[in-house]
Amino acid sequence: MKPIEFIFSHDEIFQAVKLESSLFAIRQANKEEESLFEQLVFDEEYLILFRQLFFEAQAEVTVIVSGYLKPIPKEPEYFETQDFSADRDYTLTLAMHDNWNFHLSRPVDIKIKEFIVAYILYRWLETKIPLTAAVYRDRSFSVLADVRILLEKRLVPVRRSHGYW
Repeated sequence: MKPIEFIFSHDEIFQAVKLESSLFAIRQANKEEESLFEQLVFDEEYLILFRQLFFEAQAEVTVIVSGYLKPIPKEPEYFETQDFSADRDYTLTLAMHDNWNFHLSRPVDIKIKEFIVAYILYRWLETKIPLTAAVYRDRSFSVLADVRILLEKRLVPVRRSHGYW
């Protein structure tokens, strides 16, 4: 088993969410043709909400990759969601089989980032524009399924015996 580490920066993910929401919000207007940019953009005003949604997305990813998590001994710690100086980045250390295609590590990294951004935008928009939120929800969970498929790729197929006993 070879370990592979992924680090998802709080600041990088926040900037991606802000950019994506800005690109979406700039094209939105109400029936009176007034811009909805201020209501839809996810910016620094919502950092506490971002942190909460970032943790929710991490929980979803952790469940999907749990079979590959490297058992790293950790001391019990107090987890504070309001403390912005601690637990800023999301770090995953996966123990991959020797015959896993390690060229897929970059696509896994990209797909997990894409999931986190889409998930946060889905949760952000679900009470504002439910139809658009559904698009982000579907995209996020489709990408998460892609992560699972990528983690199961092998250089040599897994062979199982077909004996009945």
